[in-house]
Formats: sequence, structure tokens, C-alpha cells
Amino acid sequence: MGEAVRANRFAVARLMRGRALATIAVALAVAAGVYGFGLIQGRSPDAPAAASPSASPAASQAAAVPGKAARKAAADAAANSPKLTVSLKSAFADLRTRAAAGDIAAATRLYRDLSLCRRFERLDRDNAQLSDDLLGQTVASMSAQQLKNYRAQLDAIESRKQALDGMRALCDGADQEMLDQLLPNLQRAALAGEPYARACYLERGPNYDPGSLLDHPERLGSYRRDVQAMIQAGVEDGDWRVIGVLRNAYQPGASTLLSAAVGTDAYSRYRYLKLFRLGMPSDHGEIDRDLQAAAGRLSAAQLAQADVWAARTFDHDFQGKPIDADGPLWDPCVFPYE
Repeated sequence: MGEAVRANRFAVARLMRGRALATIAVALAVAAGVYGFGLIQGRSPDAPAAASPSASPAASQAAAVPGKAARKAAADAAANSPKLTVSLKSAFADLRTRAAAGDIAAATRLYRDLSLCRRFERLDRDNAQLSDDLLGQTVASMSAQQLKNYRAQLDAIESRKQALDGMRALCDGADQEMLDQLLPNLQRAALAGEPYARACYLERGPNYDPGSLLDHPERLGSYRRDVQAMIQAGVEDGDWRVIGVLRNAYQPGASTLLSAAVGTDAYSRYRYLKLFRLGMPSDHGEIDRDLQAAAGRLSAAQLAQADVWAARTFDHDFQGKPIDADGPLWDPCVFPYE
């Protein structure tokens, strides 16, 4: 009996370890994809462009959300901005100055690379752990298929190591003061209209970097002030990511920063649900049930008004495009380059 129990425990331990290693492998694969995308985008070998006219961070954050045309131009510039080809430490001061002055490409570049550099040490450690585990396995007893899988895993480890070496060059010398600028630059990019930053900032706000709230509690107030302008900008831009985030925030019982900021207004909840429903080509069951529940709290006049608003907004701002036109509405803080 004792031997059987020990064998069972050993099997369970191996299973749990295997699951943990699989989780690490997935995270590392994401990291390799992040940096690989950056290398593909980073075609220009030049250092960052010259700084824009200076402006203080406070003045930049107090500025109004730019108009639709300006947001579109800014988002396009950010999307086409090459990856840093010099270290973040070398480029940081210039990028920070440009971002504070309203340069969306600089703010976008900063929040993306700061996000990578904050995760680098953990990813590097996890890859080393996975490598040690693989190299410690006994191959003599493996079948042909097991050996094939083993070689594929070794190749993947080497590929990730190369990606991590690139991240190491990017992040070398980046200190904590730099890394702490992640949230302000995510916020700047969001306010300027970069759609991925905007959806993520709406969804999580300061909770994207919860540790920073200990030193910067004022970021909660800033988030509360920013939310409505960002929502309005997202609607005007026809951004389904924003509507998806709002749908979750208005769900009964939601307990996020965004749900606290927008409140429990039944009329607003129905309007955004109705708009979301218009963009759904299929699978209406859940949303129709939500709509029915929301409609029960409104008067006939409110329902008619909300339906008109949703139809007009869908046709004018969203131009009749379905909700998946710009990609799936996954976790808004999983950016497309990941």
C-alpha cells in the first residue's frame, strides 16, 4: 500500500509540474511573439526623432481629448511607429519629453516597451527553469514520437532565448524610475486615441499597475475624470473594444474601477447593450436576455429614445461594421502585438 501511495503521489506531482511548465511555456511563447513583432515593425535603424516642443506632463494630462480626425492620425502614427532599435535607457528621456508633449507614437512606444521590460526578468527566469527541466530529462527511454516532441521543445526554448536576448538588449539599464512610467504613458496614449491603450486603460485604469497606487493615489481621481471623455471618443471612433468594455462594466454586480466610475444607470446600460446587439451577426441569446432585463427598467419613451440613439450611432459612427471587424474582443490588455 505504501509503495502504491508513493507512486500515486509521484504521478500527481509530475502532472502538476507538467501543468506549471506548460503555463510557463505559453507565457514565454507570448513574450517571443511580442519581441518578434517588434523586430518586424522596427525596420528603421535610426534613433528616435527629435523632440516635439516641450510641454509639462500636468498640462498634457489636463488637455482635452483631441478630436476624431486628430485621434485617427495619432493612432495611425502610433501603429506605424517602429520598435526601438536602441536601448530603452538611451531613448527614454527623449521619448518621455515627446510623450508629455502629446506625441502619441512616443507614448505608445514607451508603454509597450516598458511593459516588456517590467516582465523581462520573470520571463528570463521562467525560460531558464523550463530549459533546465528539459535538459534534465532522460532521453534513452523515449519513443520516436517522444524524441520528436522533445527536439521541438528544445528548438522552442532556443527561439525564446533569442527573443529574450533581444529584450535584454532593449531593457539593459532600465531602472525602476523608468519602469514606473508605464501607467502614465498608457494613459497618455489612451487619451490621445490609441485604441488598444484606450480600451485597456478604461478596463483597468490604475489597476494596470496596482503597486503604483501606493505612491500615486491621485491616479484614481485622474482616471475618474478621464473615463467619460474616453468613452465618448471611443463611440465617435466606432471602437467596439470600448463598447465591449462598457458592456461588462454595466453588468449587474460588476465590481471594477470602470463599473464604479460609470455607475448603474439603467438607461446607459440599455443603450450600450442595444448598440452591441446591432453589431452581433449571430449568437444573440445571451445579449437578448441582457437586453430584455435592461429594458424592464425603462419607460416606453426611454426605450424608443435609446433605440434611436443606438441605430444612429451604429450607422454613423460604427458605419454598420460588425463587432469583430477590428479583431476579436478579447482581454483588452492583451495587445495585438502580443
